[in-house]
Amino acid sequence: MFSEKEKLYHGTGLKDISRLSLIWKYKIIYFAMYSWMKIKHSFCLMPKEGVMKLSATIISICLTLFLFCGGCSREEPPPPPTKKIKVVKPIKRPPPEKDETEEKEDKEIKASSVEEKALKAPEIDAGEKETAMEEVTGYYIVKKGDSLSSITGREDVYGDSLKWPIIYRLNMDKLDKLQLGDDLPGRELPEGVRLQIILPDEVKENLKRRANNVWAINVLSTTTNGKIIPVAIRLIKNGYLVYITRTKVKGKDWIRLRVGFFKNKNEADTEVKKIMTMLNLADSWVANVGKKELGEFGGY
Repeated sequence: MFSEKEKLYHGTGLKDISRLSLIWKYKIIYFAMYSWMKIKHSFCLMPKEGVMKLSATIISICLTLFLFCGGCSREEPPPPPTKKIKVVKPIKRPPPEKDETEEKEDKEIKASSVEEKALKAPEIDAGEKETAMEEVTGYYIVKKGDSLSSITGREDVYGDSLKWPIIYRLNMDKLDKLQLGDDLPGRELPEGVRLQIILPDEVKENLKRRANNVWAINVLSTTTNGKIIPVAIRLIKNGYLVYITRTKVKGKDWIRLRVGFFKNKNEADTEVKKIMTMLNLADSWVANVGKKELGEFGGY
């Protein structure tokens, strides 16, 4: 059902309104004519000024009513047609597929960003910053008063001052210029030098790889470091895995310079001949060092 206003817009009831307006027009005309006929007979009895005023009044009343009724018959203009609002939805396009080279580049960028974040340690005191660098990259930053033996003697490095050949072997490019001498392991190093160290995870991997290599060469045995140091440096420069152990024989302390670790005795015998010829030694021998000594030095 339509409301009255909706009927006007939709055309329902327009004919009835127009018919009523037309009837009112006829009634007004009839009223005006009838009034004029009645008053006409009285014109002669009234003065001319009264007749004119009365006639003007009647005519104005009739025109007002006529215009009023005529205005009621006009139809209201129909409302403008409503525009349909179109909703435009954006088309979602799938992202372009990346080829293998682009995916590799993205992975490399992410990896490099992760490494940069790891290397950016917070600005705290120097000691903590050096420890963080040591753990992340496998380097030790030399501080004032440090030496090869003092660094390797630290519990957070190797925990044994006699393991200085390990650091020397890993950092020959930086330490080879140092003057050789009996005091080399205890000599103060330049402050700020970055020395590579072997981390615990690398030690475990090396021990797994050398699990059955229990043969070693005892190059030299002595009671002082003076004889061992130059020989150890020469062997390191020739690519041998050098290590130093302590032992006690008949109540006397001895220091042994050894080269390891070999899979079998034949391999060790071949190398001991080469070493004796190179160093002009006559008392070097091959030994089965066992799992204990292998576990202590085989990881480096």
